[in-house]
Amino acid sequence: MAVNLTFSQHFGYEPLPEPMQPEQISDELRREIWNAVRGLLLDKETITERVLKSFLKRTEDEIEKEAHNIQLMQGVVERKFPFQEEIKSHIISGRFNSVLDLVGNIINAENTTKEFASRIKNLFEEYTAAYRLDMSERPFKFIPCRSKEEGEAVQQAIETIQEADMDGAATHLRDAAEHINAQQYADSIADSIHAVESVARTIDPRASETLGPALNSLEDAGLLKHSDLKEALRKLYHYTCDEQGIRHALLDKDAPDVGLDEAMFMLGACASFAAYLVSKHRQQAEGRESDG
Repeated sequence: MAVNLTFSQHFGYEPLPEPMQPEQISDELRREIWNAVRGLLLDKETITERVLKSFLKRTEDEIEKEAHNIQLMQGVVERKFPFQEEIKSHIISGRFNSVLDLVGNIINAENTTKEFASRIKNLFEEYTAAYRLDMSERPFKFIPCRSKEEGEAVQQAIETIQEADMDGAATHLRDAAEHINAQQYADSIADSIHAVESVARTIDPRASETLGPALNSLEDAGLLKHSDLKEALRKLYHYTCDEQGIRHALLDKDAPDVGLDEAMFMLGACASFAAYLVSKHRQQAEGRESDG
């Protein structure tokens, strides 16, 4: 979705909006999220109750008391829903992960329409946020990215994997993204690697310890025609899993070099790696059908 530029931005009187970095949500985007959420919660009482109970941890009697007080004041103040100011504060002033948690809670509520989720998705794209809403399946989840292209690449990889019915690998990638949003970087790296492992085992069950059998299977089918490419893939996989490689160096939760940069790199690299293997495996299966 294209960014809607103002007259001043279009003609150079004001700077163009800059892409946000991960763990940032701009004031402008927060304002638009609040406007969207407020309109929804004013009209959807059941969604309001879900948010209050599960996200704000409010008891039913607190919700009822707040709603009763608002009813008594109708005609004197603007339309409100229970604990409106607290929810607004979470969105306008809360940490980025608190905003993502709250919005994720709302868009995945039972009675929230897909149209509302699409509105949130478009807002994050329009304001060049470092997150993209993955709506490929429920529950919808936010995927961190450093650029529009990177976000689209990860989403496309997940869709490619899901289309091949490799739901386990897709789930690992979506969980890896969610771990990044929760600042659980070692857990994210683990899930990213597990996604590649899951695809490899689907291609060849013997690939439980190493990627080799899966690559050999694809090569035997004539789908890995360049030995250098095969060797590069093998070395990349070996590097992520070797005792001296990424897995053991970065999965230590106390290691100082386990951070956002490493988790983001592994999410993008493993998503692309897994999607590549899936595409080749699909060609392998199609080849078998045509031979039969």
